[in-house]
This record gives sequence, structure tokens and C-alpha cells, in this order.
Amino acid sequence: MIDSESSFESYGIAADSWQGGSEHLVEFSPKNSRFAKVTKPVGFGLVPKVRRIESKWADPAKATLTREALEFFPATPIEYLERWQASNVLFGDDVHLASVVRWKDGAVSFVVTQPQYHGEPADEREIVRYFGEAGWEQLKDPSGHLVFYNYALGTIAVDAAPRNCYINEGGLQPFDVILCRPNRELAEYLGIEP
Repeated sequence: MIDSESSFESYGIAADSWQGGSEHLVEFSPKNSRFAKVTKPVGFGLVPKVRRIESKWADPAKATLTREALEFFPATPIEYLERWQASNVLFGDDVHLASVVRWKDGAVSFVVTQPQYHGEPADEREIVRYFGEAGWEQLKDPSGHLVFYNYALGTIAVDAAPRNCYINEGGLQPFDVILCRPNRELAEYLGIEP
């Protein structure tokens, strides 16, 4: 573990060569053609969950309307590490845990490294074909996300978007796709049959 003398916020502001995403601060190292990714506290990346959204009327006599949506929430350390382990095994990715950082304020981040992938972003049709040929079933997500489920592995793949799937001479390379085992609530929402 590395004990930092700064907070994550001050580190991110001072590190002007880093780019920010929804899960990480990211920096590319041309020397070894890898990206370093530092998770943003309070979570360790993101994981999909079902969120119930209630709409209340001004008139309390009217019924409350509830709808559900697939949204992304902070992942636990175990969920984050399992995600990258699965990506390495299933997609031939090469993500390594490089270090754990404890910031001055007590928050913790993981630092992972990942290769730089070259190619053109795949279109949705190519992504659907790739996952289908690899044994994944496309699921209907009323929220509009592209979601796949592999019954043999008990795993869902979310965020398999063109920015996370490149076509190159070796075919389609998924990376940064969020992999996880759905809990009961998420399985019911996506219509996954046991």
C-alpha cells in the first residue's frame, strides 16, 4: 500500500497529464504502451444495479408511480477486482493491479494498468454478432443499455459500447466492458431465467 501525502482531489487537480472518466483518472505511458487507471473514491469503479424511481403527485390521494432503471453505482473492491479478472480470462485483456493508494483523507484507490488497444470502434451490429458468436445472449434493457448474459458463466456484460470494443486485425477486442454476476433483483429486471 502506498500512503499518499495528498487527497485524491488535490492529486487529480495537480496531475494535469491525467484524463478523467466516470470511474478513473487515466494516464497513458508511451514507454510501455499501457494506461494507468486510478479509481475515484468512494467506489472502485462501477457496477450495474436496479434503481427504483418513485414519482409522487402533489395530491397525496393519487397513487405513487414507480419505475425501474439499470444504473451504475460504486463497486466494492471485490467486485472491481473480479471484473478485471473476468475481463482478462474472457476477453484476453491484460489488466494488472499495480498498487493500492491510501489518500491523506483516508480514502483508498486501486491503480490498475491496461494495454493500449488499437483499431476502429466497432458498431453495435458487430458487437452484437461478436457476443452472440461467443455464447452470450443479448438481453432487453428498458433503460437502453447494451447488455449481454452468458448462461454458462452466470455473467452479464454491460457497457459493451463502441468506445469499449475495437475492431483490429485480430477481430473485435472488448475492453472496459463491465462484467459481473447479477444479483436476484438485476436478474429479474433483465428477465434472466435460471
